[in-house]
Amino acid sequence: MRSFVVGLLLAGATAHVASAQDTTLIAGDRAASAELSKIIDGARANGLPVEPILAKIGYAVNIAHAAPPRVVAAARATVARLQEAREALAPNPTSNDIAAGGNALSAKVSTKSLRDVRMASGNRPVAVPLGVLTQLVANRVDEEKATKYVTDLIRRGVTTDQLVALGNDVNSDIVLGTKANNSMDLRGSHLTAVLGVPTGAAATAVDQGLQAGAAAPPPPGRKKP
Repeated sequence: MRSFVVGLLLAGATAHVASAQDTTLIAGDRAASAELSKIIDGARANGLPVEPILAKIGYAVNIAHAAPPRVVAAARATVARLQEAREALAPNPTSNDIAAGGNALSAKVSTKSLRDVRMASGNRPVAVPLGVLTQLVANRVDEEKATKYVTDLIRRGVTTDQLVALGNDVNSDIVLGTKANNSMDLRGSHLTAVLGVPTGAAATAVDQGLQAGAAAPPPPGRKKP
């Protein structure tokens, strides 16, 4: 099971990153190393965060011991996910938002869910909500269910600490033998009751979405009329 750690989501903003030439060098393959440097430089020029690309390359080279063509393919795929995440999280996602979105896409979270989280959050950062959503889906909570809970909780003013605790509590329940969806319902419903109705900026974000012609998703456990 996967445990969510906020520091992992934010590592891209604080970690010291070596130059592309030093980090992506594949011993004995200058062509692949040059191609990787081009990929990283292109992503940087396009305004994408490069830390997730460097991390993927480092894993492929040092942990997976992948062949050079596979390392290059993995780097390209990471760039594509980051680009897709940025588009889904428009208009002004932060680098951490984009990185978290790319990570979510790599865990098979859909772009629709990314857009739903953005809509519920308004202009606030979404790295942590996306990280928790990714954790829940990775732990085999149904994506639709997980997304409904996360977005509903955002609208109700959930704090970062509460969201992180929710993800970790569901993870702990699963380790002890509880089915993922059952734990999600139990933990999510309890936190929903604690938070009450949407208020403040969260409610404003909902109103803006409705005024734009978008229907707000129903609260978890309720069907659309």
